[in-house]
Amino acid sequence: MSDDNQKFINKLLRSAIRSKQISSDLNDQLVDRILAQPANISDASKEHVKSHLRCRIQDTAIAAATKAVKRAAIPLGRYVETVRGQAGLDRATMGTRLKKDIEFIERFERGHIDPCQLSASEFADIAELFQIRFAALPAMLTASAVAAAAKDGYRAIARSHGGMRHETSGEDIERALESFARTVPAAERGVTSKITEEIRVFLTKVEVELKRRGRQDLFT
Repeated sequence: MSDDNQKFINKLLRSAIRSKQISSDLNDQLVDRILAQPANISDASKEHVKSHLRCRIQDTAIAAATKAVKRAAIPLGRYVETVRGQAGLDRATMGTRLKKDIEFIERFERGHIDPCQLSASEFADIAELFQIRFAALPAMLTASAVAAAAKDGYRAIARSHGGMRHETSGEDIERALESFARTVPAAERGVTSKITEEIRVFLTKVEVELKRRGRQDLFT
């Protein structure tokens, strides 16, 4: 994007904020009204501006949500889900931002995807979007590993008894297991040195990627 277009976007944002046109519920009609202001800009550039405006508003909503959500040692997927909900954003929107489908977002939030199995770039995308401080990641990833192990044990028991009848019931049990796992000492809940080392090695790669992107703000 040219400097002129970037200046134009910033001008629109300042104008919209002053006139109280901007809210976290940004829709096409609202953006069109903002873009209707006189300006020498092509239709293609307007579409780019529209997308950029949406992202800026979403980022603002996410930033506000992160302040409202307690940064406890909860599984990373649940943290993402909580912040996303607090920001008033749906999974489809997050999928678009992360270039993933809705199924991926749902599986990630529910802990069915091991965060450490993602590439450093994919993980950095999530950390950037949800503005997660690097210092909070070790505890979140450990909680994710613990919750996954607990749920795997539950699923094995469920299969031996004919499986789960209701998805809602299964989701409630998953959340209960995650909550319970956080109350059990690390030595008792199976947090081995191997898991800790895997997380450390993975986060080293993520740290390099985030710093390559210039996201020093996530390390303060």
